[in-house]
Order: sequence, then structure tokens, then C-alpha cells
Amino acid sequence: MSTPTRPPSAPQWTRVGGADSSPKPAQESQAALTEPQRRAETALTDAAKSTASALQAVLARAKSTVAPPIAQRKDERDAERRKATRRRRAIVWGRRCGYVVVLAAAVWLVLLSPVFALDPGKVEVSGYGTVVDPKAVRAAVDEQEGHSLATLSMSHLASQLKDIPGVREAHVARHWPDGLVVTLESREPVAAVPDVAGGFTLIDDEGIQVGRAAQAPKGLPTLAVPTDKPKVLTAALAVMASLPTALSDRVKSVSASTEDSVQFTLVDGPRVEWGSAEDSKLKAQVLGVLLGSKQARNADVIDVSAPTLPITKNN
Repeated sequence: MSTPTRPPSAPQWTRVGGADSSPKPAQESQAALTEPQRRAETALTDAAKSTASALQAVLARAKSTVAPPIAQRKDERDAERRKATRRRRAIVWGRRCGYVVVLAAAVWLVLLSPVFALDPGKVEVSGYGTVVDPKAVRAAVDEQEGHSLATLSMSHLASQLKDIPGVREAHVARHWPDGLVVTLESREPVAAVPDVAGGFTLIDDEGIQVGRAAQAPKGLPTLAVPTDKPKVLTAALAVMASLPTALSDRVKSVSASTEDSVQFTLVDGPRVEWGSAEDSKLKAQVLGVLLGSKQARNADVIDVSAPTLPITKNN
């Protein structure tokens, strides 16, 4: 039976010359290790190296994922800003295109579509009076058929209507979406003036011709004045306009050679010498009183040219 061998003891330090000597080299210590101890130490060294390598890989991976380089982060921010700018521009241009489309649609709807095109059948006309020709009015309106109501000139159409004989004023208003309301103020004849053709020219209270007739219309007085003296015509018309309705309806004919010699004949009544157009209101009052009196009932002439001194005459 062999005697067990004691493992070598740790190196001992010996004092040489009164001081500790230096330790032995590492090679000597390594050589003193047994084979199992060397394998264990090698394994520990390899494990430490593997652990260090793994730790370095983890740190590198963390740096690449958690904390990217500054240059990379700047590129990403620039890319995001460019995307945001492109989005804003796309939105702005989209809105602008939308506005253009809406505007174009509105222009087409108002100016070109049949929605607002004038329909002559939806035009209402009033105020023809007794002399305005409805066919002439309708022809003027028909010329505007198909025009957009939004751009149709009301003043131009009113001017065209005023050119029609017998129209004093014309008022035109839009009636959306495709109609008009036309209100006419007609020139009504107040007298019939004999003309050279053997007929009668119808004139209004301003002496404007409003029509013509072969015979004097019933209820309309005839007027005989010099055609070359417009002031005489004006004076005669002023006298007729000053008469009360009950009296003017009885006038059969009016004549005047000068401004101060206006006279008229009543239906089934005397001739009235009126004189000038001055004091017409007072003259009308005096004439009304005389026509109701016994002394003027059978008179042939009543002179009110001097209203404070009226005269009745018998032929």
C-alpha cells in the first residue's frame, strides 16, 4: 500500500540577507499546478472571454437600436419634415382646385345653364292702357329669350319698352329664376287732332303722339290748334288738364288761335270762352256755378276769361 502523496505546499518566502526575496515567476507557479487545476483555470478563462464577447455584442446591439447615431436621427427628422411639407402643399392645392371647380360650376349655372335663362312665357306685363300695342311689348321681351337673368340689363330692356308708342315709363324687375315683372305707365290720349290725311292723331297731356285713328274716338274731344305754334298747344292742353273730371267728360271740342284765346264746346251745352291758362281753378269754379244757374241754362256762350266778371251770351 503506497503512501499518499501530499500536494505541494504553497511557495514559501525565505528571508535572504535579512529581507524577503521576490516571488517565483508565474511559469513556475503554473508548472506547479496539477492537470485538473490547469483545465479548470483554462475553462474559467474561456468563459470569461465568452461572457465579455457576449456583453460587447449586447452593448453594440443596444447602441444601434436604442440610441442611433446623431446623423441618422437628423436624416429621419428631415425626411419627416419633407413629408409634412408635401402633405400641406397637397392640401393647399387640393383646396384651390376645389375652389376653382366650385367657381366654374357657379359660373356655368348662372350664365350658361337653362336654369336662369329667360322664359318669355313667364314674363308678367301690366299697364298697357288703351293705346299700347301688346304685340310690340311682347316682341321686345322675346328678343331677350334665352339670356341669363343674372346678366340681363333691366335698364336696357326698360329703354326699349319706352320707345314703344304710348309708353311713358317702363319698370322691369327680375322674377327668379327665369321670369320678369314688367310694369308699364301708358300715355293716355286726351285729344284727337285732325291731320292732313283726313284722320286723327291721338295725343296725350304732353302733346306726345300716342296713336292714330280714322275717326275721333268716342268720348275724346277734338283739338284744333295751329300746328306751327307749340305754345298754343301747350296752353290748350293745360286748360284741359285743369278741368274737373265731371266737366272734362263733357268737353266735345277745343280750339285756340293764341295762348290767350282757348275755348271749348260742351256736349249739348254752350261754348265756353276760357282765355289763357291762368286762374284755371277759379274759372272752373265759376263755370260750375253758372252751368247750374237759370241764366246760363239756355246761353250759347259763357265767357269766364275774366272769372270775376263772367258773361253769358245768346246768339
